[in-house]
Amino acid sequence: NILFSNDVQSCHGQPVTTFNGFLRVFPASVVLPLLSSSCCAIQLVINALSGWGCAGFNTFLGPIRPILLPLLLISTWKLLPQRPLGWTFVSLFLAFLPELVDIWNTTRSQQWQKKNTVEPTSIASPFPMEAKLRLDIPSMGCVACVNKIDTSIRQSKSAANIRGETSWLNDGSAKGGMAELSILARTKEEIDTTTEEVLAAISDAGFQCSVESLQVDVK
Repeated sequence: NILFSNDVQSCHGQPVTTFNGFLRVFPASVVLPLLSSSCCAIQLVINALSGWGCAGFNTFLGPIRPILLPLLLISTWKLLPQRPLGWTFVSLFLAFLPELVDIWNTTRSQQWQKKNTVEPTSIASPFPMEAKLRLDIPSMGCVACVNKIDTSIRQSKSAANIRGETSWLNDGSAKGGMAELSILARTKEEIDTTTEEVLAAISDAGFQCSVESLQVDVK
C-alpha cells in the first residue's frame, strides 16, 4: 500500500524496519500536527467520550500556533520524498483540523437553523412568545468546544422550542465564548423551562454556563 507503506526510506535510500519507520514518521506526522492544531483531535475525543469539558489545550498552544504551523509545513515539504503519502495526508489533516471543524460547525448551524425555521404566519398562534437567550460560557476554549456546545443545545430536552442557535469564541484576550439561541414558546414558564434544560445540557457536557441576557417578546 503506497499510502501507508510499512517501510520508510532511510537517508541512504535503504528501507528501514517497520518499527523504526514508524518511529521516524510519528513525531513529524502525528505529534507536531497535534501540537499545531492545539490538540483539536484530542479535545474532540474527550468531548465525545466524557463530560469533562475543555481540557485547555488551546490556552497554551493557541498563542504559539502561528509558529508551529510554519514548522509543520517546512517539515512536511522536507519529508515528502522520505515518507509514504498517507502520512502526509494525516499530518495536514490533523494540523488543520480546527479550520475543518469550524467549517463543519458553521455549516451544521446554518442547516439546523434552516430546517427549524418556521414562517411567521404559522407561529403567531401556537407560539405567541419569542425569546432571545444569550449564554456566557467561560470554560469554552476552542472550536472543538464550540462543536460540543452546539450539539448539546440541539440535543437538549427542549430542542423543539429552539429555532436558531449559534456559538462562538470571544475575540481577543477575553477567555471563553458565547452561545445565542431563539426560543419559541406559549408561556413564560415554557421559556424558563427551556432555558433551564439548555443550561443543564451544557453543564452535563462539562462546561460552566450562565445566562447573560434573556429578551422576551410577545407577538
